[in-house]
Amino acid sequence: MNLALAAFGPPQLTMEGGPAPAELTWRKHLALLVYLARSPGGARRRDHLVGLLWPEKDEAKARHSLNEACRAIRKTLGDDALETRGDTVALDLARLDADWADVEAALAARDTARLARLWRGDFLEGFGIPDATLFEDWLAAERARWRGAFRDALTAEADRLMRVGRHSEALALAARVLAADPSAEAALKVAMLAEALAGAAPGALARFDAYAAALRAAHDAAPAADLAAVAERIRAGGRHRAEPQKDRPAPIATPPLCGRERVLAALAARLAPTEPPRATVVLVGGGPGSGKSRLLREVAERRRLEGARLLQVTCVAADTTAPGSALGALVRRGLAEATGLAAAPPDALAVLAALDPEIARRYPGAAPRPADGAAALGRAVGEAIRAVAEEEGPVIVALDDAHLADPLSLDALAALLRAAELAPVTLLLAARTDGAVPPELTTLRGRIGHDVPGCEVAAAPLSDEEVAELTLALLPAYGDDERARLVRRLRKEAGGVPFFVVEILRALGGEGAGAMLWPAAGATTAHPLPFPVPGAVIAALTLRISALGPLPRAALVAAAVAGPRVEPAAVARLLETSEADVETRLHELERAGFLRDDGGPYLFAAELVRVFVMAEMLTSGERRRMQERLTAGLGDQPRLTRITRDT
Repeated sequence: MNLALAAFGPPQLTMEGGPAPAELTWRKHLALLVYLARSPGGARRRDHLVGLLWPEKDEAKARHSLNEACRAIRKTLGDDALETRGDTVALDLARLDADWADVEAALAARDTARLARLWRGDFLEGFGIPDATLFEDWLAAERARWRGAFRDALTAEADRLMRVGRHSEALALAARVLAADPSAEAALKVAMLAEALAGAAPGALARFDAYAAALRAAHDAAPAADLAAVAERIRAGGRHRAEPQKDRPAPIATPPLCGRERVLAALAARLAPTEPPRATVVLVGGGPGSGKSRLLREVAERRRLEGARLLQVTCVAADTTAPGSALGALVRRGLAEATGLAAAPPDALAVLAALDPEIARRYPGAAPRPADGAAALGRAVGEAIRAVAEEEGPVIVALDDAHLADPLSLDALAALLRAAELAPVTLLLAARTDGAVPPELTTLRGRIGHDVPGCEVAAAPLSDEEVAELTLALLPAYGDDERARLVRRLRKEAGGVPFFVVEILRALGGEGAGAMLWPAAGATTAHPLPFPVPGAVIAALTLRISALGPLPRAALVAAAVAGPRVEPAAVARLLETSEADVETRLHELERAGFLRDDGGPYLFAAELVRVFVMAEMLTSGERRRMQERLTAGLGDQPRLTRITRDT
């Protein structure tokens, strides 16, 4: 017969699935069993055991007590469970199944999920022998060793989760470490970063302030300098974040970045400091709703919290007609206030002063002088950024929606990188790489990895596995079958576009009312959405469709009526034009991310787009007449006057 010991948390000794004999759970008997099991080879000398567990007794009585403890073990496990070899007592280790073996295996395999399940508390929590000082010292050392192993492993996993955008999971794991060891500053740092990156900076600061107050009260000490620096950067965060955009709906909550581990790892590798330092560019490309802006904000903010200076701007459509506006915004929203700017060359300061009058006021010798072309503009801004990086440390220049930047700024980026070539500077761009890409951005993309150091990372649509992972995170009440049905339906409705997937999951989750179960069994592909198209999706689609010209917009409406499988002949009949012209329009819609080529007829990239067009861009009468026209194949075609105006 074997014993089983759960050693983490209050000790639980069982035998054959039931309680172990009471005699074996007596404190010193249990202490002897555990100590032998933790000893090399399961063996110890008698005199050592006597001094460890019965120091208060004379030698004869102590040896008698040891014999009684050995008798209790043999009585339970059999005579061969405990062997006496000369003056040595040896335990057959196969007779005790202790959970520390599982913990050691999980540590070796870095199986943190298993570790988290096994960690019920400290080693032999609440157990002790007050009159056995040497045993108490050993027990304290064991507890500290195991606690450190758990702490380090779970903190490392929390840090990994934080770095791949799974902030709620990272926070939960770090909080568990802190509950066991409030002085674990590494876990506290991860918890603070996770909260800050998830948009809960006040919670992160409250956590730090509580720890600092407790440390001051107990030890008259202060937190480590690096932890205090993280707290200060979190406090300063509002000065460095991009301005809110009025034309984009604010998110209800920050969803986890499921399925982005590879992209985030690539970005982290490119944004990490290098020796020797070198200026590089990283372009995050993708279609509308692919999550490229979220990725840019995530990695840029994390580098800022780690100590880099962040210069961040989001471009808008109006920027395209204002020469130099994107780089001018970088100067005004961060570069001008950098103390290291004082070391920039006077010629560079003069160009910057033409972009921002504050530069001329701050540096009286910098008379404003507009740059003579893109190369001069890029060189001046690059020299200024290099000066800041050399004085203050790494600089991240983040340009979101870079495809909307003005041509002069885009054309100047290569010169900017050349001017900052030997400084720790990273140019981080998020841009649409489908549809009509500005020629200046196309030129830069062609040079990345050749004469311009850096790389391009694609924000691709989510796979079914990644959608399932996101569903589990946002709708944990769904069972495996319900989640599988939902993933199959989301493949059709959202086409793997992260923005659409998240908005549908949010709508299904509701606000405080519990998750709505959809689709029903047996209606995976037919059951309609159980709620109106989410407002955030309507806003995003309205903006996207408004950017189309009248003819592509008319083709989109005709395709929605002709779909879900879009045959060019049917669209041509609705538009009263040639199939060749329709093919051109459908190709434009594919480049803009509305359709995808299925090797024959076109399909909508996301069913939500078709639902929106049918519901929001046509009256019921227009829909009926157009559908009748398709069915009949003859008669007059209603003119599409309504759908060619601005949406």
